[in-house]
Amino acid sequence: MSQQPIYLRKQGEIAEIVLNRPDKLNALNSEVWQGISQLAIEAAEDWEVKVVILRGATEEAFAAGADISEFETVHASPESAREYDRLIRAAYDAVGSLNKPTIAMVRGVCFGGGCALSLCCDMRYVDTTARFCIPPARLGIAYSLVETKRLSDLVGPSRAKEMLMGARVIEAHEAVEIGLATRLFQPEGLDEATHAFARQLCDLSQFTIRAVKSIVEEILDGAAEETETSQRLRVEAFDGPDYLEGRSAFLEKRPPKFTFR
Repeated sequence: MSQQPIYLRKQGEIAEIVLNRPDKLNALNSEVWQGISQLAIEAAEDWEVKVVILRGATEEAFAAGADISEFETVHASPESAREYDRLIRAAYDAVGSLNKPTIAMVRGVCFGGGCALSLCCDMRYVDTTARFCIPPARLGIAYSLVETKRLSDLVGPSRAKEMLMGARVIEAHEAVEIGLATRLFQPEGLDEATHAFARQLCDLSQFTIRAVKSIVEEILDGAAEETETSQRLRVEAFDGPDYLEGRSAFLEKRPPKFTFR
């Protein structure tokens, strides 16, 4: 295991961004926030990588939130506070805008900024030990509009208010029931199930997968009718190599070998 507080490792076409501060339950300090941005960009630019998994290095936590021990320093002045906010925003944006499928693999504590980071991913695969909480009301701070919207889009405005106002802890089973988590597994099966789905994604059309990401994002931004982007993607699909290969494979009764990157 790397000694770095955050690192990237590749397993074929799957990359893992690993939060690695086990003594702090993977609390997110400035170095880790910056590392998230850098490694997400690295994974996005890596031609071989098709799927990115975010995870904690140990079973106890995905991430316990922002590292409060450095708050006195990062909030020492309005300028340092703005710089810290920019650092966090860059990390969220780098994951949220990543041009490949992202899966947060969540064990144990997933609180505060760690929960917000998991919400930037396309999916959250969790085991029965997972616990979610966003507790700004315990610190007297205002949560950002972008992260509040991500939460509200997933669980609805009423439950988002309940979580944020009440600093309520959501256990794994409820997280799946309300849409906060995508799928639930026993602890011993989480790693294999997550990687099995990642491998499945690797075998499918990357053009289609990226189109899904783009179109769902437009829906979340308010689109209810076809947009310029969705229309363009539909036209490009029928002229692209993946459609031609998918059609030929179907007619020839063989597995397709997609080439789009």
